[in-house]
Amino acid sequence: MKKIVIACNSGLGTSLMIRLNVEALMKELSVQAQIEHTDITSLDAYDADLIIGSSYVIESLHLAGTAELIGLEDITDRQHLKVRLMESGTLRDWFA
Repeated sequence: MKKIVIACNSGLGTSLMIRLNVEALMKELSVQAQIEHTDITSLDAYDADLIIGSSYVIESLHLAGTAELIGLEDITDRQHLKVRLMESGTLRDWFA
């Protein structure tokens, strides 16, 4: 199963808000994926294919895994999120 993890500093407000938007966009795009949200210190517990968060959170990550990272400049703009997802090589592979 494809896995998307949304991360923020505390794993509460920001990541939950982004998660709800990601879930809506995945449904719109007819992509089935397991979607979780968490704090940045717990990311290693997830075997994510795609990690999404605000740009400053994503830039601070030092992960050893192979997950693609997507940093959002505007975490409230659903259209910006959609554009960034459509630019994702990982997501494009899921359509193949």
